Amino acid sequence: MGDSTSSMFYAFAAFIIIYIVGASVYSVFQLVRKRRERRKDERIDNG
Repeated sequence: MGDSTSSMFYAFAAFIIIYIVGASVYSVFQLVRKRRERRKDERIDNG
């Protein structure tokens, strides 16, 4: 059946990696959205 300790480690490591990648993508998305809104506000202010 295999070594359950190492398979649990790999599952945990995969979960951590997926979480970090997802959080990074979300942060980049939020940053881009904030910059777009700031540009839109500047365009409206400058008219």
